[in-house]
Amino acid sequence: MRIIILLLAFQLASAVTFDLGQCLDFAEKNNKSIEISNYQKDISGMNVKDARNRFFDASANGSYRLSGDDDDNLSTNLSSSIGVTGTLSPYLIHNYKYNKVSSANTSLDHIDNVNNLRNYVTSAFFSVLIAKENLKLQIDKLEYSQKKFEEAELRFSMGNMSQSDLLSFEVTLSEDTIDLKNKESDLKKRKQSLLYLMHNQIKDEEFEIEYKEELDTKFDFNKKELIEEALNNRPDIKKYQNYLGQQGLLLKMQYDNYLPSLTGGLNYEYGITDILSYDETSPYGKPFEGVTTDGVKGSLTLSLNLSYSNLNGIDKNKVEVKKSKLSLESKILEVKNDITSKLLDLQNQKNNLELADKHIQLAEKNLELADKLFAIGDKSVSDYLKARNDFISAKNRKINYLYSFIISKYDLYNSVGRR
Repeated sequence: MRIIILLLAFQLASAVTFDLGQCLDFAEKNNKSIEISNYQKDISGMNVKDARNRFFDASANGSYRLSGDDDDNLSTNLSSSIGVTGTLSPYLIHNYKYNKVSSANTSLDHIDNVNNLRNYVTSAFFSVLIAKENLKLQIDKLEYSQKKFEEAELRFSMGNMSQSDLLSFEVTLSEDTIDLKNKESDLKKRKQSLLYLMHNQIKDEEFEIEYKEELDTKFDFNKKELIEEALNNRPDIKKYQNYLGQQGLLLKMQYDNYLPSLTGGLNYEYGITDILSYDETSPYGKPFEGVTTDGVKGSLTLSLNLSYSNLNGIDKNKVEVKKSKLSLESKILEVKNDITSKLLDLQNQKNNLELADKHIQLAEKNLELADKLFAIGDKSVSDYLKARNDFISAKNRKINYLYSFIISKYDLYNSVGRR
């Protein structure tokens, strides 16, 4: 038993220790899904730029041509132009707005991914703390069992205890030893789950956590305020609102097919033409005076599409808008129910925690009394062991209720969109 405790102490001394904030930061920096969503944000930003650039188009071109005819006359032509064209239409405006909303949705997806990851890491973190506390309690339990077994052996050797009672203590000691191994394995698995979320390559036996803050068990939540906060802050609510806006823009874009589009352009053109005719007195020919042209040209075009091929698309998008409204309303009801449910769960955990404190006090007094009565022979071994197991179970229950309350509180924070 002492060897086990020394090994645990050595592991704690050589471990790398993380607090909750460090675990969260490590997970955000190394999680691949977060990295992917960052790239998605970049792509959506490029889509917005592309939609904005459709309003303007710059162009430049140039050419040089040398040609001749049967009379050995040669001509050269140099031309160039540069200009900018602008197009303004309801379709392009709504398309630009649509891409901006899509970009906002991508950012909300990123926030949602980060919030979910933080929630998973927080739950895993406290899960490890629960396993650690249960392991500590099991070590104390095993030490106590070892002590009582040694006392029982002494009493048996003096003839003050039957072999059957001694066997009961030995069985309890064996059970506690097995439970210790199980709790060590449970702690190892929970650590591994947390390391996986952090994408950390530290070995679980070298990994340790600590919670520096005081465990806050206060309950001071107002349901109405939490619901308002959730409706304002939750990324999924904003995504449903944005989706409704997108469907409205798509419907406008269907109507835009029948609205006029205005295109205006401004170009500067420059050109030179030289004509060369053959002169018998000169091997190089005799050039005539060239012709130069330049100037600014403007254009303005109003186009109108009178096709009726997309009328079905208008009706389809009207239905999508109605569906989006119903989906948003349904999501709002879901959020309200979620907040109410989590508040009830948190209140239940708080009540359980208060009852667990009272039960520990009663179980401890009962164990002290059973210990005294057993020492003078007024309590059987089975009665004494039952009192002892009741006390240990009460402490285990308190640990689980305490951390369940904390996890429920963080889960509530996540449900209202807090980080």
